[in-house]
Amino acid sequence: MSRWFPRSRPTSSVTRWILLLTGLGLLIRLAYVLFIERGDPLSGDGVYYHEAANLLADGFGFTEPWRFLHGGAQEALFVEDPSTIVPTANTALPVGHIEPTAGHPPLWVLLLGASSVLGFTSVTAHQLVGVLCGAVGVAVVGWAGHQLGSITGIRWTGPVAAALAAVHAGFWLNDGLVMSESLVVPVTALLLGQAVRTARSPTSRDIILLGLVGGLAALTRAELVLALPVLALPLLARSGGSTTVRLRRYVGVGLVAAVVMAPWVARNLTVFDEPVLLSNGTGILVAQTNCDATYFGDKQGSWRFECALPQPLGPDGEAVDESVRDVRYRQRGIDYLTDHPARFATHVVPKRIGRYWGIYAPIGQLRADILVEGRSFRLSVLGYVQFAALAVLAVVGGREVRRRRGPLMLLVTLPVVGTLVAALTMGSTRYRVPAEVALVLLAAVALSTLRRRPMGVDATPTLD
Repeated sequence: MSRWFPRSRPTSSVTRWILLLTGLGLLIRLAYVLFIERGDPLSGDGVYYHEAANLLADGFGFTEPWRFLHGGAQEALFVEDPSTIVPTANTALPVGHIEPTAGHPPLWVLLLGASSVLGFTSVTAHQLVGVLCGAVGVAVVGWAGHQLGSITGIRWTGPVAAALAAVHAGFWLNDGLVMSESLVVPVTALLLGQAVRTARSPTSRDIILLGLVGGLAALTRAELVLALPVLALPLLARSGGSTTVRLRRYVGVGLVAAVVMAPWVARNLTVFDEPVLLSNGTGILVAQTNCDATYFGDKQGSWRFECALPQPLGPDGEAVDESVRDVRYRQRGIDYLTDHPARFATHVVPKRIGRYWGIYAPIGQLRADILVEGRSFRLSVLGYVQFAALAVLAVVGGREVRRRRGPLMLLVTLPVVGTLVAALTMGSTRYRVPAEVALVLLAAVALSTLRRRPMGVDATPTLD
């Protein structure tokens, strides 16, 4: 196997191109933040991340920012007519209410919080953290492309992947919105590149690194934990050695990932009334995506904030913590789903998947992104056009990877996982980002084959 996969680093010319394109990506992101997004208010999850990071830096720990900043008034923030809100123990909460949160995994808040600890607490400062993460993402996508190129025998896959990542608006739009996708791009690319590298030559070092990156990925986006068992499968099937050795390697990846996630999981199991692992944001999502508006109205396949109102209370009408609310939310959504199983199967799931892949109500979805995330519509259209081109090229690249008997299964893992999660929850443009990292790598293969410059190995290398 080693004759197919020499453990070589990128050549100096490849490295120079990746670094040059990383600089281009940095300039694009800086221009976007400084000349387009600077001064605009944050929206949705961007507010959550920004405020949660500052609260963390101020010594409040991982505190639910909406309730801290707005108290009971947070129930009325996103409804057209606040007078429709029924007074409860939730609406009576005072401003400054401290409540632990695991609404999102912690890594992006931790990174922004590190900036805040250093005194960089403004929206612009956190946007610039996103810019730096986005630029790092370009470099890591280039590195992952090089790992893929070393298997497929296509030398320039790395620089081409970096070029696509540098200019793709679907990536850099998030950097000015303080969304966790700024971190999702480099972490996802690192996960894919390390999976390819580990499948090629599963040294102990690479096995540990795959588990480490897998754990960090789950702490960035919870559903990425579903991808790691699939990305590690070559360790069972093709890594050499006895069955016991292969199984030990596979389990080792999971154990390393578990160690990485353990502090966050332990904290969650300690501070909440109900068991929480990576995140307890699933329940409210299930409630917001399983209701009349999302099954029959103009929000089909998407979500609606009002479907999570009123917020759940305890048995005596008292306010309860986030984990208990999440359990009640989940049951509310599941009850609605079980009352409408035919509608769920024939309309809701296909439209969720359609929104995820931009083929159902694409313009309507882009307009919804404006309201929820504060995106520029014109730039969103640019990102959509680029995504459509990437998707076509990715199909061509996938065929080429398959022809060369490369790791196609690893590259389609994130699109498949993303599609499954969308079917169970909702379709959204920015939730597609992990899948788009894989599409960029496959598109880079397609474009790189036009150069016909093999790396001096057989034209059809194999993982066997």
